[in-house]
Order: sequence, then C-alpha cells, then structure tokens
Amino acid sequence: MNENAVYVKTEAGEEAVSKRTIVQRNLRSILIMIDGRTPVGNLAQQFGDPLIVEGLVGELEHRGLVRRIDAPPQGEEADRAELSSMLVDIEDLVSQPITPVSDDIRRAHEKASAKESPVLDEFAMALPELAAPAPANAPAPAAALSAADDVRGAIRRAMMSASPDAAAAERSGGGLQRVFDLFAGRVGDRKGPPGSLGKKIVLSVAVLLLLLVGLFFLYPYQRHLPHFESLATELLGQPVRIASVSPSLFPEPSIALEGVTVGGPGQLEIGAVKLLPRVSTLLSERTVLRDVRIERAALNLSFLPSLSRRQDINWASRWVTVEHVSMVDASIVLLDGAIGALGGDLALDENGVLTRLSLASADGGLKLQGNNAGGVWSVSMTALGWQTPGKPSLLFDVLEAQGTLNSRRLQFDKLDVKLYDGYATGSVALDFADVAKFEGQLQTSRLSLGGLLKVFAPTLLLTGDLSLSLSLTGEGRNYEELQKNLRGTGTMGVQRGQIERVDLVQAVRIPRPGGVRGGSTRFDRLDANAVVDANGVSLSQVVMESGLVGANGTLRLADDTLRGRLDVTLQGSATTVRAPVSIEGPYADPVVKLLR
Repeated sequence: MNENAVYVKTEAGEEAVSKRTIVQRNLRSILIMIDGRTPVGNLAQQFGDPLIVEGLVGELEHRGLVRRIDAPPQGEEADRAELSSMLVDIEDLVSQPITPVSDDIRRAHEKASAKESPVLDEFAMALPELAAPAPANAPAPAAALSAADDVRGAIRRAMMSASPDAAAAERSGGGLQRVFDLFAGRVGDRKGPPGSLGKKIVLSVAVLLLLLVGLFFLYPYQRHLPHFESLATELLGQPVRIASVSPSLFPEPSIALEGVTVGGPGQLEIGAVKLLPRVSTLLSERTVLRDVRIERAALNLSFLPSLSRRQDINWASRWVTVEHVSMVDASIVLLDGAIGALGGDLALDENGVLTRLSLASADGGLKLQGNNAGGVWSVSMTALGWQTPGKPSLLFDVLEAQGTLNSRRLQFDKLDVKLYDGYATGSVALDFADVAKFEGQLQTSRLSLGGLLKVFAPTLLLTGDLSLSLSLTGEGRNYEELQKNLRGTGTMGVQRGQIERVDLVQAVRIPRPGGVRGGSTRFDRLDANAVVDANGVSLSQVVMESGLVGANGTLRLADDTLRGRLDVTLQGSATTVRAPVSIEGPYADPVVKLLR
C-alpha cells in the first residue's frame, strides 16, 4: 500500500463511528484516526505497526467505510459502500435489545421472499458473504428495489425503536408506562439493562406500602361511626356512644374510637379504644380483633356486674370476635373516689360477656383480680408496699382481701393487713344505692401508735403498741359524705406507752396556779372505750396503770386539741394521794391543771 495515500471516511464510515457499530478495537481506532489529511505512513507511525495498519485500512476500504481521496465512490466502490452501510445497519440492529418491531422485519422479509422478489432471496443467501467484494451488477428491477427498501425500512425502524431517543419518547407516553419503566429498571435517561428481580420486588413492595399507608390515613372512617356504635351496643348489652373515629399509629397502626361512653354518665368513660384486627379476616364474614386496647378508662365498680350481664342471644358476636382486651392507664372508681394508674387486661366469652378482669399498678404494688360466675364476681385484692390514695394516706406493707361483688353489694369477707409494725384483720361491706351504706369489723394488734399518729395527728406525741376492736358504720351519697359520716365504736388498748408534754405526777405533787406544761408520763397499760369519727376520737372509762401511778377518766382528741379529766392516784410507802386533774390545750403544748 502506498504510504503517501490519504484516506477519508465515507458516509457509511461516519455513520459507523457515530453509532459505535464497529466493535473490533483496532479497526475502530484506525477508522477514527482517518481524517482525510493524514497519510497512511503517518497513521502507521502513530499506531506502531505498519503491517497491521495496512491490513486494517484495507479492511475498512473493502467494507466501503473509507476511500482514497483520489478515488471517488463510483461503480464497484459505490456498491461496496451500499453493502457496507447495510452491514452497519444489521450490526447495529443485532446489538440492540429485541423489540416488538422485529415483527415488522419478519413481515418485510416474508414479503421480500415472494416469487416476484428473486433479488432479495439472493441477498438473504449472500448475507454471510457481505464482507467479500461484490461484482458490479446491472441496476436491480424496480420490484426488487422496492422489496429491498422494505427490508431496510424495517431495519431502520428496529434501530429507531431501540435507540435512546425512541425509548425516551416511548417512556413519555403516560404515567402507567413510566411505572412499568420504573419496575423494569429504566429510570429517567439512565441507560442499562432492566433492574434485577430483587430490586423489582423491593420497589413493588414499597409502592404497595405507600398506597396502603395513603389509604389508611385518607379513608373516611367517620362515615362508619353509627355502625361502630350499634355493633358495640349489641356486643356489650349497654348503650355505647362514640365521639369520633380516626386512624392511629401508636403503639401500632390501628383504628381509634375516641370519647367512648358506655352505660350512663359516670359508669364507664374511655378516652380511646384502639382496634387491632387480624388483616386476614377483614374481608371475611366474621372480623377477628386480635387486640382491643382501652386507654384512660374510668370504670365505676358498681357498674361492673351490669356490664357483664349475660344475654340470651348476642347477634354482634356473629360478626365480630374479640381475642384479647388490654387496658392502659385505667381507674377504678367507687363513690367518686378512684384508684388510678392501673393497667392489665380483661376477657370476653364468645357471646361478648365480660368474664375476667385483671389490673395492676405500674410498679406491681397493687393487684386487682375478678372472675365472673353467673353475674356474681369473685374479687380479690393484694398489695405490697402500697399507699392508699387521698388523705389521710395509709401505707400497707401487705394487704390481702377476698370477697364478692354483685349489682347491689361489694363485700370482702376476709381482710388481712400488715401495717405500721402490726396486724389488722376483719371484714367490710358496701351496699350500692342512692345512699351508700358501709359496715365492717376491724381488729388490730401491736400497731405502732406513734407511726399511726404521724398520719392522723402528727403533733400528738403518744407512743406504744395499739390494739383496737371496732365496729364500723357509715352512709352517704358520695365518698366525701360517707367519710364524714363514718363511725367506729369499740375498745382500745395501748401497752408500754408514753405521752409527751403531759406530766400527771408533777401536776399532783407540785401544782402551779397556771398548770403544768412539759414533762412526760409513762404507763404500762391504757384501756378505754373508743368512739372514732371524722371529727376525732373520744375515749371513755379510761384506765391507765403504771406501777405506783394510776388514772381513770375521759379524754377527747379532736381539732388538734387534747381535752379531758382524769382522777390521778399516787401510791407512796405510807400514804395514797388521789387528785383530779384537767388536761386541755393543743397537742403540741397541753396544760395539766390540778382541780381543787
């Protein structure tokens, strides 16, 4: 080959460069380097191997992709350029993904294979030979050229449909098509193969979840409020009113019924009821609620038997089944007094009847249990280190109570308490009516009187081991009225005691005109009849014994004031002195005065 020969790209060569249809690395490099100005010798020097460059340039010239500047493409060269252009189109076609336009190519080929197109038959047979020089032939008949145009047109349509511009145009055909392209991995103008199966699945799940979340929050739940009220009324056998229905995310996605009232005013009021169904049963005949979460409920204990009344037929149970009911931040109300901050669960039978209730405080110090048997509840109450609500507030080291509850009466037949280093046992009962009535029996032994008085009378400095035996009665329309009317009568005794700021011996031996303040009096035993009410404690037939000192009389402790009259006896070695004294004044500074 002449080293001074200069080559230029033909139209087919320019097209091959722009479409990157030449896949052989060396051949494509030489095609790019040919610019119509650089001689072949200089190309050989740049490439590094003259023999390889000569062969590559000859191959390009043979394909009709380049020509010498002094040899215009006529005759044989024109045919060769035409065949090379077709080869470029075919190579470009097979390098693209298969598209539906392949049907056009097949139909064009079938048309070209008809008897009236023998030229195309010869072309199809000669496809493997396209790289060889083709002899110059006479112009093809018009019918043959038309068939060839059909093949070329099908090829070009396939190339256009597989090109990036065509794909972009196809993707702009609508929202649904863009979604399909998204699943296929064709996002925006990014080129590349479709996404993997894993990516498609993840993307599909993400889109599905997005649709479900949108449906969950945008669905008009309020339209179903009358249906919820009717179904709950039928299920519980009590009128149910619901303020609103809305979706909720916490503690997990659920439907929230807010502002729920069951029964009459003050019987059962609930801040929110969250329904958590089993998704698989939403479209079935009977919906299963795996959990009903009741938040901020205030249950009047007297309403519990009515709430658990058995019904002959409960049609609502045919449409809904409740597997579990949990309660959070609940309160048990009794005569407008409440024990709050309770949590736990309750159970319903297949007919919607409440059969079990279990509640406990957050620290587990107090536990309430109840089981329904034919409308009568067996109830129990246990506590460890529990402090009663309200004032005065007692601290129970241990409390165990067992009893029954029906629509008219709450009764604890067995009550065992350990408190203030002593013990208390007894029984209590409360009748529900327009005017509630309370009654009970209480016996205590070895209670720390000093610790107990710190709750009821902190300025009264009286110590000893207290024993009580009281009968309790009271009535009232509410808790406050019942507390005011509560009354206990019985006997009391204090062993190994001492009263500060009361000195009986000094008041008798060394009397003063204004009385005696300060000092103390020890005693081995003090017994009295006691009447305890909301105003204070009255002690009658008081008998105090302390070795050589004794006293008897009456005392009244009320309104932080100590009042009383005692006959004091002092026994000496030779004589016995008896003298009456009065005690009066505040707990912190009473005055003991000798009476003449």
